[in-house]
Amino acid sequence: MTNPSKQKGTAFERLAADYLAETIPGFDRIGSVDFGAGDLASPYPIPHECKAEKRITLSEYAKQIKAIKARLGRFLGAVIIKAPRKNVSEAYVLLTLAEWRAILPTIAEHLDDIEARLHAE
Repeated sequence: MTNPSKQKGTAFERLAADYLAETIPGFDRIGSVDFGAGDLASPYPIPHECKAEKRITLSEYAKQIKAIKARLGRFLGAVIIKAPRKNVSEAYVLLTLAEWRAILPTIAEHLDDIEARLHAE
């Protein structure tokens, strides 16, 4: 029998992958298939790690994604954290401030489109 916590994590990985794939084809759950590469396959070379835990420990998540990025030789990575009792669309995404600072100018260039997409949800 599978560990209930593991089942919860696997289910959240599937939900997150499916949610992202609705708009961005190529996202899929890989879980432990490629250990050390993150939990989601992505059309971009950006590792994504998913967390669905009762107790949120940002420092541990940051340490884990940092190790994954180093192993893969990447500079950008994200941790998707399940928000308690919320829909997958309300999950949190953890980036470092350096990562956010690096992508913010690109976001600003497309802000009207981004806001229109958010409004449509």
